[in-house]
Amino acid sequence: MAEVDVTETATDGGTIGKQAAAPGVEGLDGNGAGDEAAESAGAAAAGGLRGRLARVDRHWLGIGAMAAVACFCYALYSYLRFRQGSYFGWDLGIFDQTVRAYAHFHLPYVTSMRHNSAADPGKLEWTDHFSPILMLLTPLYWVHNSAYNLLFAQAVLLAAAALPIWVFTRRRLGLAPAYLVAAVYLLYWPLQTALAFDFHEAAFAPLLIALLIERTDARRWRQAAIAAALLLLVKEDMGLVVAMTGVWIMIRGDRRVGAYFTGAGLAAMALIIEIIMPLEGGSSMRNWQYGQIGATPGKAAIHLVEHPTLFITELIDPHVKVTTVLWLLLPVLFLCLRSWITLLALPLILERYFATDPFYFVRDYHYNSFLAAILVLGAVDGASKLRWPKARLGWAVAALIVSVALLPKFPLWQLTSNSLWATSSMVHTQQTLLAEIPAGQDVLMPWPSDPYTLGHVHPINTDFTSVAPEWILTGNLATDVYALNLTLPTGHNHARYTPVATDDGWTIAKLVQP
Repeated sequence: MAEVDVTETATDGGTIGKQAAAPGVEGLDGNGAGDEAAESAGAAAAGGLRGRLARVDRHWLGIGAMAAVACFCYALYSYLRFRQGSYFGWDLGIFDQTVRAYAHFHLPYVTSMRHNSAADPGKLEWTDHFSPILMLLTPLYWVHNSAYNLLFAQAVLLAAAALPIWVFTRRRLGLAPAYLVAAVYLLYWPLQTALAFDFHEAAFAPLLIALLIERTDARRWRQAAIAAALLLLVKEDMGLVVAMTGVWIMIRGDRRVGAYFTGAGLAAMALIIEIIMPLEGGSSMRNWQYGQIGATPGKAAIHLVEHPTLFITELIDPHVKVTTVLWLLLPVLFLCLRSWITLLALPLILERYFATDPFYFVRDYHYNSFLAAILVLGAVDGASKLRWPKARLGWAVAALIVSVALLPKFPLWQLTSNSLWATSSMVHTQQTLLAEIPAGQDVLMPWPSDPYTLGHVHPINTDFTSVAPEWILTGNLATDVYALNLTLPTGHNHARYTPVATDDGWTIAKLVQP
């Protein structure tokens, strides 16, 4: 009688079932015994498959639950601040106008960025930054008419990046470290500072960068290319990340594929900055913040060659640049420095640290969130090079302990403060007053009020208008009208407004026609 070879099949979760291989068992005794054996073997294999799927599902449920809890905390923090009207408001208002325009199938003109006449629709957002991926958020405005849509989407996107980070880490370090590293990412302070500073296109970056790195590591080139293509739609400089991904791929030995990624990233960025944005009325020099080293990229390159010490001085002066880097590396215990993946962060750091605007290199704001997934996954890659498995697990445990210890220093800790939970009547008061104004009117208002127009009126900013708008929403009429007249052109800087309605310290006033 032929023997049935029964072997055990193991996965990450251990032995999950038995698989039978029984060549020649059919018709063993002429009475269907072979068929019964085959059926038994099939049942065993099916049972093993079900067990395997159950384990996979359970693990996905685990990381999904972690991401969901983090998303809830992010969204709750954002909502409590939004209802208080405590956001900066400028950027949130700009993106509210942008996505709201998409939702109504209009071009994304932003009145708070330009207002040259009553008929001026505003500045086309595409000329400021290239972020067409924002179109994906338009369905939110079909469901709910509020700028909070963007803050909620930001919470979901930032938390969702934990999933590809978990997949990458499980493949490199194992299951237990994967959960620990996912928690390190979800607590990483760059995500918190992004949540605290309005909404930005940067919300898409951690998820897409994590997908790009994870799919590249798995050598799933088509899926990696899709992630790279989507990343190019986030912001005009994301071509640098795609290009450096190609360099990493070439270092790993896939030179042809790496060359494709590098070439595509650089070509896409050049196309966007030099052709697409200027065609829309923007300038290729829109974000040139490097006047101290040259008026143009070419002059800057020559100046750096002539003065190579600038490569050091510009990266460490002022010293806050060094401090920010140390804060970025501390939660991952500096282990990302052992990984070529960290190359993806290098052009973004140089881009920011050579700039003259201090917004770019401090811990606040959203700029560090572009680096979050890169540095966490780079640290995982660095940990995978440690010789002993216990050392890898120990690193993940230590990184999580440090991340938890740092929590009180960053925005999410405010969830433990009574002040964040306190209610405010300011937002309701402003929206009530704005409802008194006819729809579609231009209204001068402070930046924190921009996200609360509900699309009913057009927010106007003092610094970006050359004419006095028809209406003003203000907490101090005399002071704000005085500030407006200081910015208006000579001969047109005698605007006067008369109050129309007042509520709880806020006033709407109408322009007095000469």
